[in-house]
Amino acid sequence: ADSALMNPVTKVIALKARVESPDGEVMDSLQIFNIDQKAKIKGHDMEAVVYWKWITPKMLGIVTNGAVYHWSIDDSNAPTKIFDRTANLNGNQIISYKASSDMQWFTLIGIAQGDASRPALVKGNMQLFSVAQQRSQALEAHMASFATHQVPGNAQKSQLVVFAQKMVQADGQIASKLHVIELGAPAGQTPFTKRTSELFFPPEFADDFPVVMHVSDKYGVIYIATKNGLLFVYDLETATPVYRSRISQEPVFVGAEAPNTGGFYVVNRGGQVLSVTLNEAAVVPYISTQLNNLELAISLASRGNLPGADVLVMPKFDMLFNSGDYKAAAELAASMNTLRNDQTIARFRSVPTQPGQSSPLLQYFGACLQRGKLNKVESVELAKLVLAQNKQQLLDTWLAEDKLEASEELGDLVAPTDADTALKLYIKARASPKVVTA
Repeated sequence: ADSALMNPVTKVIALKARVESPDGEVMDSLQIFNIDQKAKIKGHDMEAVVYWKWITPKMLGIVTNGAVYHWSIDDSNAPTKIFDRTANLNGNQIISYKASSDMQWFTLIGIAQGDASRPALVKGNMQLFSVAQQRSQALEAHMASFATHQVPGNAQKSQLVVFAQKMVQADGQIASKLHVIELGAPAGQTPFTKRTSELFFPPEFADDFPVVMHVSDKYGVIYIATKNGLLFVYDLETATPVYRSRISQEPVFVGAEAPNTGGFYVVNRGGQVLSVTLNEAAVVPYISTQLNNLELAISLASRGNLPGADVLVMPKFDMLFNSGDYKAAAELAASMNTLRNDQTIARFRSVPTQPGQSSPLLQYFGACLQRGKLNKVESVELAKLVLAQNKQQLLDTWLAEDKLEASEELGDLVAPTDADTALKLYIKARASPKVVTA
C-alpha cells in the first residue's frame, strides 16, 4: 500500500495501492480491513485518489482530480459522489477535507504556486459545499474548520465555519485574516455575529502560512499551526487573539485533533509528534492580567470549567445583581459552576417579582436550563416552585429531557402526586429503601 489510514475510533484500517486495469489505465485500489477480526470489510477500484481521510468513524472522504466521494463502512456500496471540485482547485495539491458535525457542509482545501509578485507565498484555495443548496462557493483560504456555538437564548447551536486567509492584495500588501461565519442560520434564532480578526505574522515569517487548524469543543478556542511552526490561539466566539508562540523549529506538515485533551497534535519534518493544549491552571489568570480581558477570561472559564475565574466572577455578579440586571446576573451565574448553589438561589428568591415580569428566580432557572442539566439543589428548588403552581406537566417534560438531576429529595417532592415518577427518581438516585417502599 502507498497510503494507510487508521480509523480514529476502532481497529479498522483503510489501505490504498496504485494498480493498472486490464486496458492499461492507472487506478487506485482501496481496501478496508478489520484488524481484530483479520477480515476485509470492503474494497473498490477507482480513478486516482489525490487525498483521502476518515471524516467520521464510519465514513471515508475520497478526493479525485475531479470530484469528492464518500465511502461508508456500514454497507457494501461503492463510493458515492458528493460534489464536483471547483475550478479554483485545478492543479492544486489537496491538503484538507473536512465535514461539519451535521454532515451538511464540507470544505476542500488546496495549495498552489504563489502569485508572480510573491512566488514564495503559497496560494491557498478553498471550496465550501452546501448539501441543502447543492451549491459550492470558491474562496481563498489556506485552512478551514467547522465548529458549533451556542448563542444564548437559541434552541439550536449555530453551525460555524472558520477559515484563515493569507493573500497578496492588489496593492502588493499581504492580508492575513481569520474569519468566523455562521452557516445557514435557522429561522427564528438569533444569528451569530460574523467575526474577523488579524493573523499577525512576524516579519521573519512573511511567507509562512497555516497548515493545520482545529477548533476545540472543550474550550471553544481555535488552534492554528503554520508551516514554519507558529501556533496561534483565538477565541471562537469573538475571534479575539489569545496567544502566539513558536512550537516547532522544523516545518509542520500534518495535524490531528485530540478531543480528549481539548487540544490537537502536529507532526513536523523532524519526526516529532507534538501535543498542544491549553494550560488549564494558567490560561484564565493570563487572559485577565496579561491580556487585561476580563470578559474573555470569564467566558473561557465558564465554557471549559477552568480554575481561576472565581475571584473575577463574584465582583461582576454582585455588580449586576445590585444594579437590578437580574437577567444578566442569572446568565453569568448559570455559566459558572461555582455560583450554582444554595446561596445564589436564596439571593434570587429574596428579590420581589415586579408586576408583569417573570421572577428573578425563574430567570435564573431558565438560564441554567438553557445551558443543560440542573444540579441536585437546583432540581429540588425548581420542582418546589412548579409543584406549588400545579404545573406537574412541566416537571414531566424536564425529566423526559433529562434536565433534572435525580435525588431522593426530588422523589419525595413528586411522590404525593405521581408515585410512578417518584419510583423512577428513587431508582436513578439509588435510594434503595425508598425504592422498596414505593
